[in-house]
Amino acid sequence: MARDAGGKPALRQVWEAASLRLRRSPVGISEYFDYGIWHNSVTPARRAEFIGWRASSALDRALNAPQSRVLANDKLINHVILRSAGFPAPEPLATYTTSGRRVDSETVLTTKDEVLAWLRGDVYPFYVKPISAGYGRGVLGVAGMEGERLRLLDGTDIGLPQFLQPFDFEPYAGMLFQRPLKAHPAIAALTGSEAVSCVRCICFVTPSGPVLHTAFWKITVGRNMLDNFSHGDYGNCLGDVDPASGRVRRVISRMGPGGEIAHHPGTGRALADFVLPDWDNTVRLVYAASALFPGLRLQNWDVALCPEGPVLLELNTESELAVPQAISGKGLMDDRLRAILADIGQGEAAHRAAVASRH
Repeated sequence: MARDAGGKPALRQVWEAASLRLRRSPVGISEYFDYGIWHNSVTPARRAEFIGWRASSALDRALNAPQSRVLANDKLINHVILRSAGFPAPEPLATYTTSGRRVDSETVLTTKDEVLAWLRGDVYPFYVKPISAGYGRGVLGVAGMEGERLRLLDGTDIGLPQFLQPFDFEPYAGMLFQRPLKAHPAIAALTGSEAVSCVRCICFVTPSGPVLHTAFWKITVGRNMLDNFSHGDYGNCLGDVDPASGRVRRVISRMGPGGEIAHHPGTGRALADFVLPDWDNTVRLVYAASALFPGLRLQNWDVALCPEGPVLLELNTESELAVPQAISGKGLMDDRLRAILADIGQGEAAHRAAVASRH
């Protein structure tokens, strides 16, 4: 199929995939096809710019201090920081932790009986998510309650025992209830849904200031209440975004050969060349917020583009940096990123020299 879709000759693909798998910073065989390296348009110079999941993980470890990760990965801490600094973030409706933690003045729930009592009140609609989790795990949008079942925003329903199961999962560290946001009218018209289609902004914090290197758009399809992609399993799409202009350059509905699409699967509207609304304000918001987390030099921001302007959903570490390559068809380790990393490296060297000079 990769050959039919504009790929290189089969033997060439085998040789390239094996060579990338065996190099010092390897790219896996499945990654070779997922990221489009098999395509005829990928020259040897461009092929060298692709990274695999191992290099992605190594970058995260090198650039993000272990003691600073909790500031992003714990959603309560992250939102306390953002809201106290006056940044737009989703409104917390309630928090569930056995210790009674909270973000602001929302309802504090410490037992599941208190959660059940809260659910019987006038609290709908809401989103609920684990305090410590990523990739959309455990996230639900709830529209209302009917008897002993909860009606979800995608039209399905769930029983209360099943809804409460994640509340007992200790690694989640509790649950956060938030008021839903709505998509910007221009986005809602394109997707046919008011569900948020957020943009992921991959920002490097250098001694010269923050730099938005990569951005991609998580595009909701149908009645999906979440914009998660999960390699196309949810039916949603991903769009490569020009960091300078906010213009959508390329869209995929799944990884690998044949995944590129031109129109929204639900509405038929053109996706390529769509310009995300409030883009300049979005970039300024990410740059301003990045200064709050100096120990995190590789920041992955999810930003909702709403009628009232961009809203910071959350900050992530340990993100799959290699995945955007599948969306753009281009390697992440380009000349621009090499210059960014060199700037960071020079800053680290200057810091070490300054510390050494005091001894």
